[in-house]
Amino acid sequence: MKRTARPRKSALRPRRTNAQRSAETRAVLIDAAIEILFQRGHSAATTIEVAARAKVSRGAMLHQFPTRVELLIAVAQHIVTAQREQRRAKLEALGPGIKRYYAGADINWEIQKQPSTIALLEIMMATRSDRELHKAFAPFIRQMGEMRKQAATRVAADLDVTDTSTVETMLRLHQATLRGLAIELLFSDDTHAVEEARRLFTHYSHSFADSLIAAKKKKRS
Repeated sequence: MKRTARPRKSALRPRRTNAQRSAETRAVLIDAAIEILFQRGHSAATTIEVAARAKVSRGAMLHQFPTRVELLIAVAQHIVTAQREQRRAKLEALGPGIKRYYAGADINWEIQKQPSTIALLEIMMATRSDRELHKAFAPFIRQMGEMRKQAATRVAADLDVTDTSTVETMLRLHQATLRGLAIELLFSDDTHAVEEARRLFTHYSHSFADSLIAAKKKKRS
């Protein structure tokens, strides 16, 4: 019986373009940087360490990120974008209204507990002593502020209130508190106590939102 010739590997798997290979290399390097930032902190996240963790050559690393600052900024952008999409997808699935606001606390907590959040905080804290990183990170501070304003507009609509300024302040407090509790999880052996503190804060935030709604109704009457 005549054998059927096997197709060549190149026929089974299309060759990747240079752009695809470049994107894959960047993704591997960014993932490696997040792991190091989470596990060992900012000081350990050097280009040499990240390339070694990613199993990427030094030359390939420098081709993608010529400097450490460029690498860290790319990591920050990746984290901010990915988390924004995660949050948006989960919130949009719930539809508008106060139930979405209540669910937002749990969604934000799950995001704050991710290793990528701690990695981002490591970068943010490093801007205090690294002048070049501080300058490069400035657009992210503005971006985060704009994201908070957009979130405040959405939350105000969900609560059916008009005081977006107070809502924005409330969201700033939420973010700062959840970040702090996420950091505490890194050092505390009592995760139950941290979760209890988070639930208590959520109760307070719900009560505050209820007070905004009540004040709006009282004003209308």
